[in-house]
Amino acid sequence: MSDVSPPSSLRVFPDTGALLSMLIFPRDRLGNPTLAGEVLDLYQQGAFALIISRAVVDELEEVIDRDFVAYRSQVIRLLAPMANQFTRWPTPEETAATLPFTTDPEDAPIFAAAVVAQPDIVLSNDFRAFHTPQAKRFWAGHQIALESLYGLLCVLGRRQRKPATDPSP
Repeated sequence: MSDVSPPSSLRVFPDTGALLSMLIFPRDRLGNPTLAGEVLDLYQQGAFALIISRAVVDELEEVIDRDFVAYRSQVIRLLAPMANQFTRWPTPEETAATLPFTTDPEDAPIFAAAVVAQPDIVLSNDFRAFHTPQAKRFWAGHQIALESLYGLLCVLGRRQRKPATDPSP
């Protein structure tokens, strides 16, 4: 594995799940970094810029209030220094334009928010919504790379991509 990291000008847009994992689950029960924790550590070291949308934060707050109430003050404290840098909510027209590419209409605002933010990479481990063939066409059409947590670690030289397996017998 390479220790060479791209310049901090690399702009990464986390979806709600990736941001949640980075903020609440950076370590496992034994205190070892999770993939999200490794990504968070690299962000804190300046390996990339985190581009966060108000749409993602709003959805994150809903998830926190519903499922992780005990973490609310921690999440708010961690996000507070970045609050004036959150990108805007997409317009209804921008959101509607993503609908043909999403498997869940509730993800449309996040897809649109990513386009508004103009990142280099969208970070998501949601393989049912963000990594589908139609979603991949969407990201490619907007010249935005799509990576999972593991994939971002590959981009940053901390992991190596596994060779693709041939599904044919």
